Order: sequence, then C-alpha cells, then structure tokens
Amino acid sequence: MLFLVAVADAETLDGLLARGEVTLLETKPDGRLKQVTAIGLVHAPVDRVWARLTDFASYEAWMPQVDDSTVVSHEGDTWVVDFSVGVVGPNINFRQQLVCDPATHTIRATWVSGALEGSHWEWRLEPRGSETVAWRTLYTNVVDTNWVVRQVETEAHTMEYGINVATGVVELRGLARSMTP
Repeated sequence: MLFLVAVADAETLDGLLARGEVTLLETKPDGRLKQVTAIGLVHAPVDRVWARLTDFASYEAWMPQVDDSTVVSHEGDTWVVDFSVGVVGPNINFRQQLVCDPATHTIRATWVSGALEGSHWEWRLEPRGSETVAWRTLYTNVVDTNWVVRQVETEAHTMEYGINVATGVVELRGLARSMTP
C-alpha cells in the first residue's frame, strides 16, 4: 500500500483531493522515473467506475487520445488488449496484459508487445460512499520508444516526468468526465 505524506501537517488526502488531482513521483537511484501515481476523486460509486474501467473494448469512447482498444483475448480475470493512442506523428500501438482483481478493485497491466516496451500501469479504486478515489499508477516508457521525445529529453529527464504526470492526470480526468451523466 502506498502512503501519501501531505504537504501540510493538517492536510488529509481527502482535503487535497477536494482541490483537484494529486500526483506522487517515485524515482530510481539514477534519477530516472520509476513511476507516477495520480490520485483523483470520481463522483460515482465504485461499482459503476469498476464497470467502466473493465470494459476495455470501449476505452476509445471515453479515454482521451485512445483511438482504438481491441480485446485480443479474455480468460478469467486476465485480458489482453491492443491499444492505439493518437499522438503527434504516427499513433502509438501496443499490447497490454491486464489482470483484474474485483475483490480489491485493482487492474494491473504490463507491456506485452509493440511500442512502450517495459511500461506498466495500474488502476486501484477505493469506495467512498457515493464517490470513488481512483489511483492511477504508471510508468509509460515514451522516451526510449519515441524518437521525437528522445531528441528533446534532457539529463534531468523532464520529458519522461512530464509526459507520465500529464498522462496520469488526463486519464483520471477522462474517467471522471465519463462518469458524469
């Protein structure tokens, strides 16, 4: 379990989320990004949010920049899905394996093939009555797999950090918007 240290002693995660998304950066010893966790409040009950997140074939209908999500296989709680993400230049195409745990409302995804080699993703939902706290943890390997990004990346890894933080927040916002009637 990830514990979040609030900026001010009196702050709680709920207090921070009332003002918007919260992000946490984790780095490797060499300064490269390990992963980002973006946390947001979704104004819908956890079962409804879970149903949206586990309908992998419909991601292009609500997830920003997902142009296509095609289920390749499904066995038990394990899914394999091909994604095509619209970016500047040609789309990024990759395959993920997603393992769903309905008891904990967690989806763990790992890279299988295509672009973004070595990436990993996770959704975790926490019920809060009629609302849900959504945790989006990710490391999307855009620097090593995208020539354009590699050309502008710095030793401070600003592109790697920025793209991963922005992706987590954008995905949370897409999920939250999709739950609004």
